[in-house]
Amino acid sequence: MKVSITPKYNPKTEKVYCCVPAVLQMIQERRCLKFASQDEIGYQLGLIVPKDKIYLFSKVRTGRMPKTGWGTQTRKKQYSVNNYFIKNKLPLKLNIYDLQKIEDVSKFIIQNLMKNNDITVCYNSQILFGKGDIEHVSLIQEIDAENDKLTIVDPAIGTPKIRKTRLPKLIEALQSHEASKIGCFWIVSRA
Repeated sequence: MKVSITPKYNPKTEKVYCCVPAVLQMIQERRCLKFASQDEIGYQLGLIVPKDKIYLFSKVRTGRMPKTGWGTQTRKKQYSVNNYFIKNKLPLKLNIYDLQKIEDVSKFIIQNLMKNNDITVCYNSQILFGKGDIEHVSLIQEIDAENDKLTIVDPAIGTPKIRKTRLPKLIEALQSHEASKIGCFWIVSRA
C-alpha cells in the first residue's frame, strides 16, 4: 500500500539554522495559507545563531549555543509551534508523538497521511543520512508500506530535496535521538 500527501510539498531549502521555518513554509503553502520569510518565522520560534552569522539575518537572537545546537527553540512554550500558529491566526495545531507511544509506526504514518495531516519528523540527520545536524526536521510525503520505504522532503542545505529512506532506518534515527526530548513525530492538523 502506497500512501502520499496530496497535494505534494513545494520543496524549500532552509536558510542556515532554519529547518523548522522552512518546513512550516512548506506546510502553509501546501495548505494555501500565507507565510512569512524564514527570518520572521525563525524569530517567532526563538531562532538563536552564533554571533558570526548575525549578518545573514534581518531579525535574530544570539547568545550561548543551546545543547541541541543553533536554531529554533520550539521546546520553550513562548517559542512553540502552536504559539506561532495562534499568534499568526493560522487554523492549525501541532501534536508531538513520542516513538515509544506509537504501537505501529507504519500504520501511524498511513493514518495521518490519509487524514491529510502534515507529518514532520524531528531526528538525528547524521544517523539517518550519514551527515547533517543532530537535530533536524523534515516532512514525510509518502510511505510505501509493503516495502517499508519513505519519501522525505528535506530542507537541508546542499542535499537532495526529495530523499528516500527505509522505515527501519528512520526508527533507528528516532530511537537514538538523545539531543532533546522533542524528537519523533510532529503532526500538524487543522485546529
